Amino acid sequence: MNFLLSIDKNKLFIFITCLIVIIIIFFSYNFINNEKSFPILAELPTSKSDIVKPKFSISGQNSEIFITAKNGNFINEEKILLENNVKFKSKEFQLISDNVIFDRKNLIATSKNKSKFSSKNTSIISAGFDITDNGNIINFKGQTVLKIK
Repeated sequence: MNFLLSIDKNKLFIFITCLIVIIIIFFSYNFINNEKSFPILAELPTSKSDIVKPKFSISGQNSEIFITAKNGNFINEEKILLENNVKFKSKEFQLISDNVIFDRKNLIATSKNKSKFSSKNTSIISAGFDITDNGNIINFKGQTVLKIK
């Protein structure tokens, strides 16, 4: 007689059902453990800046000015708001301010915040500034204190 015909069909059905249930439980347990291992997006740190630690330069006739900041946000396609410890550095001077609007197309930087300019023998503290003409002209705005050493 054939072996498959001699198997009790009720016992085979119960065995297959139990096997399927065990497999489903195993895969469900693994899926749940894998879901716990992925970080939740809400827990990830988010930045309120479009650019973190932006760095770029302006090339003038005589020198190159390097610009750094801690944060930056795009105002539009051409303008960037640089925030927190914005530095304009060249071989001749350093200019520090907190909030600067930089026009990438025209290479113009403008600030309405307190700014400190320092070079070899001169320091200037002003209420703001404009940098134009590829970094060749710096206009200081508002109340300005000039110290010559």
